[in-house]
Amino acid sequence: MTLKEDILKGKYFPIESRDHLRAIMVSLLVYLPGLAMAYDLYESIHYGYEGMAIIELVTMLTLYGFYMLFPRFIGINGISHIILAIFSIFLLITLFVPDYNAEFSLFWFSTLPIVAFFFLGKEKGILWTGIITTGFIIVWILASLKQITLLYDHTLLIQIIFAYLGVSYIIYVVEKERSMYENKLNRSLEDNRLLFKEVHHRTKNNMQVMMGLLETQSFKIEEPKYKKMFHAHVDRIKSMSFVHENLYKGGSYEEVDMHQYLGEVLGNLQKITQHTIITDIGYITLSIKDSISLGLIVNEAVTNAMEHAYSVGVGRIDVTLQHHGKECVLTIKDDGIGFNTQREFHSLGMTLIEDLSVSLPNGRLDISIENGTTIRVYFDLKGEI
Repeated sequence: MTLKEDILKGKYFPIESRDHLRAIMVSLLVYLPGLAMAYDLYESIHYGYEGMAIIELVTMLTLYGFYMLFPRFIGINGISHIILAIFSIFLLITLFVPDYNAEFSLFWFSTLPIVAFFFLGKEKGILWTGIITTGFIIVWILASLKQITLLYDHTLLIQIIFAYLGVSYIIYVVEKERSMYENKLNRSLEDNRLLFKEVHHRTKNNMQVMMGLLETQSFKIEEPKYKKMFHAHVDRIKSMSFVHENLYKGGSYEEVDMHQYLGEVLGNLQKITQHTIITDIGYITLSIKDSISLGLIVNEAVTNAMEHAYSVGVGRIDVTLQHHGKECVLTIKDDGIGFNTQREFHSLGMTLIEDLSVSLPNGRLDISIENGTTIRVYFDLKGEI
């Protein structure tokens, strides 16, 4: 159990989002004034201020009762309105109901505009400023008509009203500037997202044009050896194009979902082979660079197994990608005849696998040729899972 996520209910909202911060601040606005009110309740009972003790007890029960419904049944805006209403009524009451620490309640008036503008925005902040100011005026009118007796001089109440309006105006200006810059940042972020999306879309289209040119050229080549080379290059470009397609369709433009991406790469290879490709790809996200490297490794290793692992009949090729803490393991395994060490170890495909493996974060390559061929690539994730 953690303070921010469990006790302050931050776990119900995305980390680093504005709602995550608002949820934590709402919780603090309940706990901290609640503790102060609990202590004041004890003093009210101890010194015989029974009226204020009853008001504080009812206020605390109401406040915590509504807070227990947050955020499953009451949203952030809803609980913010409720907190403002409860605090406003309570603080206006403290202007004329005797209390042992009556002057201390004046401090909490300064928190009301902060809550109103920070949690509810400019428009609703202005609305609440008007409501609370109206409450001040009603209390002053009732005191002038001798319906209630103020704990303070009438002149001091007028000064409190003007001080409250002054603080509200300052918070309003700050919130207005903050929201203006936030809107600019959001517009810039959206523009960048559209730009990245267009870049990935164009890159994918350009790669498709390249594949088309290579495939067209391969039709004019009769030598099987060179035709095979053209098709190998087409598959490599196609595996890279899947990255940009994944980024174009996905919500992120910097990280690639390996479960989806490698599924597309292997699905493309499954179409051109009778061997069965069995996959177990974990839900891991990697950077564009590392994703392309991993995709090319998978393409080369599986293509090699398709061509050389089984001399007769059909076989099985297992591809897994799993993580253990921050370390990831990519495994490509077949039960075929194993590598021809004089040929495959010095091929272009194996050279690519070796070079791409070491390009990954702390990457290393391990190859076993017992009972078939097993290729394992170990590397680290750059961030936390």
